[in-house]
Amino acid sequence: MKLPSVQLLVSSLLHITKRFPFVILSALTGTVAGIMLFQYRGDYQTETLSKIMMVSSLGLPLFFAVYIFCERTLAKSSFKFIALLSALFVLVQFYFSISGLNTNEGPIFYRFFFWSAGLHLLVAFSAFFVEDELNGFWQFNKQLFLRFLTAALYSTVLYLGLAGAILAVDQLFNVDFAGEIYGDLWIVISGMFNTIFFLGGIAEPVNRLNEEKSYPKGLKIFTQYVLIPLVTIYLLILYAYTAKILVQMSLPKGWVANLILGFSVTGILSLLLVYPIRNEEENKWIKTFSRFYYFSLVPLIVLLFIAIGIRISAYGVTIERYIVAMLGTWLAIITLYFIFSKTKNIILIPLTLCLFIFGSCFGPWGMFSVSERSQLKRLHLLLEKSGAFAGNKIAMLSEKEAEKITIKDLNQINSILDYLNSAHNFDGMKDWFNADCQKQIFNDSLSRRYEKTYAIKKCIGIHGYANYRDEGEADLSFNVYCEQLNYIEGVDVSGYDHIYHFTNGGQYQDGDEKKSESFTKLDENKMTFYVKGEKQFELQLDSIAKKLRELPYNKYNNYNNAKPADLTFEATDLRSNKIKLLFDSFYSKLTDTSVEVSSVNGYVLLKKDGK
Repeated sequence: MKLPSVQLLVSSLLHITKRFPFVILSALTGTVAGIMLFQYRGDYQTETLSKIMMVSSLGLPLFFAVYIFCERTLAKSSFKFIALLSALFVLVQFYFSISGLNTNEGPIFYRFFFWSAGLHLLVAFSAFFVEDELNGFWQFNKQLFLRFLTAALYSTVLYLGLAGAILAVDQLFNVDFAGEIYGDLWIVISGMFNTIFFLGGIAEPVNRLNEEKSYPKGLKIFTQYVLIPLVTIYLLILYAYTAKILVQMSLPKGWVANLILGFSVTGILSLLLVYPIRNEEENKWIKTFSRFYYFSLVPLIVLLFIAIGIRISAYGVTIERYIVAMLGTWLAIITLYFIFSKTKNIILIPLTLCLFIFGSCFGPWGMFSVSERSQLKRLHLLLEKSGAFAGNKIAMLSEKEAEKITIKDLNQINSILDYLNSAHNFDGMKDWFNADCQKQIFNDSLSRRYEKTYAIKKCIGIHGYANYRDEGEADLSFNVYCEQLNYIEGVDVSGYDHIYHFTNGGQYQDGDEKKSESFTKLDENKMTFYVKGEKQFELQLDSIAKKLRELPYNKYNNYNNAKPADLTFEATDLRSNKIKLLFDSFYSKLTDTSVEVSSVNGYVLLKKDGK
């Protein structure tokens, strides 16, 4: 076997560059920007370089799709020029549409991810897009898939080999390489070598693939013995879960929608992988499985819409919920098509998904507009309910008015503001504020997003209250304090002979109880108290935590001004003598099914014979 000559490699590179010049240019631009971003990370140019990298990575599938389409259709040079110019214009528009990357990256990365997914789907049907070319469509995508895996393998091996060589030279010859060389090497290999290697394996011309009949046996084995069994397992799990919620008459968890989507896409991919051999005599099971599979999706799609519908009804539309609902709609359409259609054109799978994805990125019906309107509407209703609106403008709530807001409503207000902060901006609520508040909130001096959020809360009058993490539910972590007990004011010790201070943050070492006059252990909500190494009593704190949770907490989920009586509890020691516990602080977390006490402090009163 002869090794390829340098002349052959150069010739191949020139041919690939001539065939896909704008793809190579995109790869080169992205590689240079990536190296500069890696070298100057944290610099003021980070945003510009990041945008260039994103646009360059989008240029790879977009320009590739244009070249393949023109090659397949034998397009004239003028048409090809206009198509490439249009693609370039689209990328320039995308670049200028993602301003403010450092301050509002949430929707930008969503937009980039969906553009990337849509453009890669565009590549899938760029060469073969009519029903008579189903075989060419499958063979083309098989080639893309296998070439992608091969390029990834070669790139990884090449990087590991060269990185190991650099490390060896560094260690053996004391050559001081900068640490960034490894990152730069990976960027060059993944950006340039991987792209060139991938393009070098694309058939030329692509129209010959429509007559190609080869089918990798390994693909059938992988699909039949790995993918389809996995799909079957998840199908059984999802049907078992469906039966469970029907028996228990409970509502489905929102997470099940993501599982259904993942399972459905994997199943569809499995059927696509064995599509060319479905008519062979020994593969009749494929048609049977395909028919069964799409029918089995129907109740799961209903479950998906119930799950996401419950979340949207309770908490409104967010970008993530919009995506789930959008993909669920696409899945329902594809399922019905393959159940009732006689043609079963597989090109419609990437084609329709591409249309759905790009359609969700633009216009008043898009994910960004719909989710922002939904959350602004929820916020407006909550603020109206809280009395924050006077006419069409927000009037700052007084401290007493703010205290009347329920924990649940305040939690949802904070949750919506946090969401708008991370996923959108606050421009949609600009008209809600008077001129003074607009100057405080919408000015360039507030460079960090949390500063704007705080300014909004200040103008509403709720800036002194806690943010809760779980949307729609109050944070169940709570703290109780008693200032009187902290200063030992007015403690009635009549009937008791000893008073000890106890404190425990949940950490202890075995044997510590013997090192001090008194010692407290806290383990799995059980408080154990020792005096001079002798155990005095054990007390389970679950019921105390539940009782304290019923106190009228402020919006910090704390009760700072508890009275001694609220934190006084009687119990019995190991000698059946009464004891009295006076907590000055109590840290706990309570859910519907569990209690977790993390720290307790206070005083314990003991009788003399209880020692």
